[in-house]
Amino acid sequence: MPTQPPDFISSAARFESGHSFQDALATQLRMTPFFLASLALHALIGLLFAGFEVLRPEQRPDIRIEVLAPPPPPPIEDPQDPPPPVEEPRLEEPVLTETEVAEDVPEEQAREDSGDPSFQDSDSPFDSRYANNALGIAGGPSGDPGIRGSRGRPHSGSPTEAAVADALQWLAEHQAEEGFWDCDQFSSWDRIEDVPPSDGPGNAVNDVGVTGLALLAFLGHGDTMSTGAYADNLRRGIAWLKSVQQDSGLFGEHVGSATLYNHSIATMAMGEAYFFGRSPILEPVLHQAVRVIVNARNPYLAWRYQLEPNGDNDTSITGWMVFALETARDAGLAVSKDNFDGAEAWFRQITDDNGRSGYTLEAGVGSRPSRKQIYLSRFPPDKSESLTAVTLLCRQFTAPRSMASWKDHPDYETLRKQADLIARTPPLWDEAGGSIDLYYWYYATFAMYQWGGKHWEAWRGAIERALLPHQRKDGNFKGSWDPQADPWGDEGGRVYTTALSAIILEVYYRYARVLGAR
Repeated sequence: MPTQPPDFISSAARFESGHSFQDALATQLRMTPFFLASLALHALIGLLFAGFEVLRPEQRPDIRIEVLAPPPPPPIEDPQDPPPPVEEPRLEEPVLTETEVAEDVPEEQAREDSGDPSFQDSDSPFDSRYANNALGIAGGPSGDPGIRGSRGRPHSGSPTEAAVADALQWLAEHQAEEGFWDCDQFSSWDRIEDVPPSDGPGNAVNDVGVTGLALLAFLGHGDTMSTGAYADNLRRGIAWLKSVQQDSGLFGEHVGSATLYNHSIATMAMGEAYFFGRSPILEPVLHQAVRVIVNARNPYLAWRYQLEPNGDNDTSITGWMVFALETARDAGLAVSKDNFDGAEAWFRQITDDNGRSGYTLEAGVGSRPSRKQIYLSRFPPDKSESLTAVTLLCRQFTAPRSMASWKDHPDYETLRKQADLIARTPPLWDEAGGSIDLYYWYYATFAMYQWGGKHWEAWRGAIERALLPHQRKDGNFKGSWDPQADPWGDEGGRVYTTALSAIILEVYYRYARVLGAR
């Protein structure tokens, strides 16, 4: 049976076979809903496919993150023994070349023009770092340690060297176990029994000061805290000073007018010990001590007894302060030039037209040295030029370093007058006449040594004649000097007179001259 053609064919056929247009149109109109529905269905399906493509997630390339394994650790080597520590070479104290000091100097070797020590045998040049080196009671380092004691030292058998050796032995024997020197109880350490104990006590408030003096005597002889026969004495003494330093930097207690005397001398001893040992333990101790001195100075001028400046100044304490600061400066500490300029201004202010330096403005310009009221008749001030000697020595060591001769000093005429005044008042051991003054003799000995020429030669003979015959040679006194004959002996006692006398005799080999050969 034949298949019936689709409606659109049959419609066309019917149209062709004579059906009317209206009949065909009617037929198509009857079919239109179905056509439209089919069309809508197909459009819907097309939109679904299009949306699926639009909404489908974007295909991204597959990214793989690879974590690289760390490099293998370096192979562990077998532990090896650490290398042995390298020992730094120990610096030995220089061997001292000893030569005899000539008693008589040929006339052609003496300077005709006194006060011009351009010596051909000076130990060190003036422009050396250590040019300012005769410091304080025993002074600062005398030039390079390698030069120290290398020229001019008397033979070990000479009277001066023998006297120094005996004095140091006495001091060593009378050092307390704690390390200090006891002003009034030193006889407790006498070594010889069944003989009179050593007498001549001082004032206990000066233990710090006399301990500093004793240490400076050992340092002046060439011993240090690590070398020399008295290294242990130095170590114990320096340790004791360190132990009594207060948080403020002051050595010892405040004991009135003696406070800064004690402190300045202890500062010098600490400065020398640090210079020759460079111990990092001592450096802050020295710094603190210097700070006390700097803070006590009156602005634009000098020092008095007070820890807090009050405007008063005096020549004696100013001398000690200048040398303490000079010692610290030689040891490498930075010390402001203002301190030395202020002292220089004071020295000029207190010195009269004749070159004599006074004590205080209250006492008067060019006034004589101070004395306790009870000792004015026993120790006449007019037999001492101690303040003039203090001024001369200070100005010698703060002089311009460009000088080749004392004549180059801007105030040469004043210095010359001072040297002449000292030369006219030589050391004389006369107990009845009251001329003994070790404080004066110390400053004058070093000032004359620096000045040189005939002034020094005359002074050298006089100081030897004054000291050597009067050193005690008996029992517990052996090596010491009696304090009763000195105006300050009742303050410092036998320790004071013995240490100071030893330091004076060490001038031959302890210090280089400021002005070297040119």
